[in-house]
Amino acid sequence: MGGTADNGIGAALLYSGVNGNGYRNSNNGNDIDDVIFKTHWAPTDQDDFSLNFHYYDASADMPGGLTQKQFDANPYQSVRDWDNFSGRRKDVSFKYIRQIDDRTQAEVLTYYSDSFRGSNIANRDLKTLSSYPRTYYTFGIEPRVSHVFDLGPSTQEVSVGYRYLKEGMHEEATSLNLVNNVPTPGGQSDGHVYQDRTGGTEANAFYIDNKIDIGKWTITPGIRFEDIRTEWHDRPVVALNGKRTEEKRREVHNNEPLPALSVMYHVSDAWKLFANYETSFGSLQYFQLGQGGTGDQTANGLNPEKAKTYEVGTRYNDSVWGGEVTLFYIDFSDELQYVSNDVGWTNLGATKHSGIEASAHYDLSNLDPRLDGLTANAGFTYTKATSEGDVPFKGRDLPLYSRQVATLGLRYDVNHWTHNLDVYAQSGQRAPGTGTTYITQGSADGQYGDIPGYVSVNLRSGYDFGAQLSNLKLGVGVKNVFDQQHYTRSSDNNAGLYLGEPRTFFLQASVGF
Repeated sequence: MGGTADNGIGAALLYSGVNGNGYRNSNNGNDIDDVIFKTHWAPTDQDDFSLNFHYYDASADMPGGLTQKQFDANPYQSVRDWDNFSGRRKDVSFKYIRQIDDRTQAEVLTYYSDSFRGSNIANRDLKTLSSYPRTYYTFGIEPRVSHVFDLGPSTQEVSVGYRYLKEGMHEEATSLNLVNNVPTPGGQSDGHVYQDRTGGTEANAFYIDNKIDIGKWTITPGIRFEDIRTEWHDRPVVALNGKRTEEKRREVHNNEPLPALSVMYHVSDAWKLFANYETSFGSLQYFQLGQGGTGDQTANGLNPEKAKTYEVGTRYNDSVWGGEVTLFYIDFSDELQYVSNDVGWTNLGATKHSGIEASAHYDLSNLDPRLDGLTANAGFTYTKATSEGDVPFKGRDLPLYSRQVATLGLRYDVNHWTHNLDVYAQSGQRAPGTGTTYITQGSADGQYGDIPGYVSVNLRSGYDFGAQLSNLKLGVGVKNVFDQQHYTRSSDNNAGLYLGEPRTFFLQASVGF
């Protein structure tokens, strides 16, 4: 609910929540509350302020995976009674935009978040239950200025910006025994903190880009300079083996120029041709600083992962139909993989992703006026993602992705009604393991082996009552109409086979004030 007063001050309160059980027989409850309070004030035509508050609270059971034998007996059962996840997040953001003149705009965005994430996960043998409470805070500020000017036959918009981010973290771990499936303190698993780590990240980024419109061309070169410093502190505590751990303080500092280029040719107002290139790299994760190494020194070869992305395509859109086709290639030539403390981190995990993505929509009333309100859409993505490092699986498919994904849909709008028919299909996936043999046959523990593809059909009908009834909207539908069974696999502590969502009936309601 929300609104705007005559003085230009506006506010809106949004809430969404999920409460109830999923489709597994036990340990599958969810309780999620998500609240956003947005404010906006435009005191003049040149000034614009927005202040937003966000609170998110969630707890979710994790029913876990099943062995092949358990899955065959009852795919809905859960044998992990204590696995769960909880999280809370509080954040606030403030944005100010100043229109200096017709061609110059300045803005500044600043934000702060404070979050907690916790999980309880039993070991695979279900003999101990580990807890992982973690807290993080993040502060960021990003000023930006853009200016439009003419240079000869071209119109250009230059944007210059800076981003500063500071993050802090505290991660702990405790453990209890599971005796007759009851969490029980005992021995070294008595609930004491056996892992206590703190750390932080400080990042600076400077960027500049220039959007150039000349004739039928739009060319946007840009570059971003990233400078990231990450520190990690492993505090001395009593480990699960009863020995006191060694104190460790580690730090890595990385900086990288990241160029990008976007080119578009306007064949007409409706038809465009485009090509894009960008480089990216991810800051190191805290666990990577702690992996291997000796004392205060990280394992050899620890550098940020870098990727280069190339795209070329075309899009068309008019009042009747539209579509887009994009060819893409992503090269993760520096994707990290930890081998051993002697070898350290290497780029053996390098991967290559290439493919094509296509989508289209069509207004069927163009064929016959009696089809007014009926539109069709379709999409298709083909991806080939393979291991490229000097590894046993070189040239083989990466785990847990589908080479082909397709969608098909119909939407019919008539009076206050909206009816949808959607079809989703994906091809099979791989879960080959990490050893020297690329596993294709299903393993007894459910972790590895091929995963069949599936097709899901979904139906939904909704009615909009309009302003006379507070914009009440009701919807009813069915997911996976034909109840096709599908599953995926996991190799984590709660490993095994995971059943996909069966036929599900749902009712939706929303109201505005």
